Amino acid sequence: MGFITKLNQAIERNNSLLCVGMDPTEAVLPAGEDLYSRLLNWARDLIAQTKDLVCCYKPNIAFYEQFGPKGMRVFQDIVREIPEDIPLLLDAKRGDIGSTAEAYAKACHRWFKADAVTLSPYLGRDAIQPFVANPEKAVFVLVQTSNPSAAEVQQHGNPPLFELVARISQTWGNPGQIGLVVGATKPEALARVREICPEAWILAPGVGAQGGDLRLALQAGLREDGLGMIIPVSRSVMNAPDPRAAAAALRDEINQIRQEVAATRLETIPLEAGDGALEEPHKELIDGLFETGCVKFGNFTLASGKQSPVYLDLRRLVSFPSLLELAVEAYIDALLKLEYDYIAGVPYAALPIASIAASKLKQPMVYSRKEVKTHGTNQQVEGVFESGQKAVLVEDVITSGGSLLAAADALFAAGLVADQAVVLVDREQGGVASLAEKGITVHPVLTFSQILDRLHQGGKISSEIHLMVKTYLREG
Repeated sequence: MGFITKLNQAIERNNSLLCVGMDPTEAVLPAGEDLYSRLLNWARDLIAQTKDLVCCYKPNIAFYEQFGPKGMRVFQDIVREIPEDIPLLLDAKRGDIGSTAEAYAKACHRWFKADAVTLSPYLGRDAIQPFVANPEKAVFVLVQTSNPSAAEVQQHGNPPLFELVARISQTWGNPGQIGLVVGATKPEALARVREICPEAWILAPGVGAQGGDLRLALQAGLREDGLGMIIPVSRSVMNAPDPRAAAAALRDEINQIRQEVAATRLETIPLEAGDGALEEPHKELIDGLFETGCVKFGNFTLASGKQSPVYLDLRRLVSFPSLLELAVEAYIDALLKLEYDYIAGVPYAALPIASIAASKLKQPMVYSRKEVKTHGTNQQVEGVFESGQKAVLVEDVITSGGSLLAAADALFAAGLVADQAVVLVDREQGGVASLAEKGITVHPVLTFSQILDRLHQGGKISSEIHLMVKTYLREG
């Protein structure tokens, strides 16, 4: 049984998102002379008191290593005490490459019976792969930790490093295999990670002794289905006079907040769900597109031959690095939800965007030429690929869908499967529906109506222009 299946069943059976940490210190162990027996009896008692209240157990291996060979020997026996239907999330924070990573994975899975392991992402994909080679195993990648000095590294850069790790890590395993560690002491980071990775499981340490606010953490990190978070608590349960009572109280508090969060979300759903609702980064992106002249109003002839009172010129993005970065991040958010082998840029405006996105996601890229080469290899599709592999098309704007269809046809002719596309803007003039009829699903980041509404609300275009272009889009 895989980690996610076991986790979901434990959550449903015990009605719990609580994870009890198993991190013994000398002070919590029962009296006696034999260290092995004291550790084993302590663990057996903790499991017996909490096994119907938790979704998983999370022992930190350091607390057993501190006791030397006896601690490691008893740890192997302790993990056998955990019921088979409750997952073991081993807090080991490993992170290395090659044969070393393989050795770590073998130890964690074979000898310590871990269903999931916490890992450091600093060495990249290579450090993760051995731990997810078995599709039944999962990992939790450190993204934003709860310690005060974490910001020195994890908040560095633009976008911050923790956001980059959250995005890229989702490509390191199958769906459900890559969880994320985000401290409950950082609700802003939790909210941003949930925005970037809407389906990922988040391990949120820091509630209790570290001072994390449980309500703020759950409000920020819960998925729309009320799941997606594991709340690990160690000292507040282990050190309590009555561990069972402490665990039950925490579980019930978590569930009460979950219910309140769900009720609040129901109250705030707009009457026309999705109509004009924008995330803050998209608002900034739209404003930037207008201010840099990427969105223009006037009288224009489109590639399709149609006349238009509005024009999107996203070729200009390459001259505005900060805006280009925002656009690329918007594409990446959409790409992370899809499965594919290659990113396929559509010439020409989307090629720089596709290249940067592919580089950030560490995904290979191909692209089709508008014209067949008459020299060299005579290829129409550039890149190294095999027949039958999947490519997701990346385009700037869709109007009728002609350029996307031409690119898809070129990829199909070369042996690639190209039945999905991500575009920055849907002009809402039939292109998405037209391509759907031809078996290509288009995922727009923005609709033109959202752009118009944002510019109008911000006072950047008049009510007359807003109404005129809206009417044009409806009738065009």
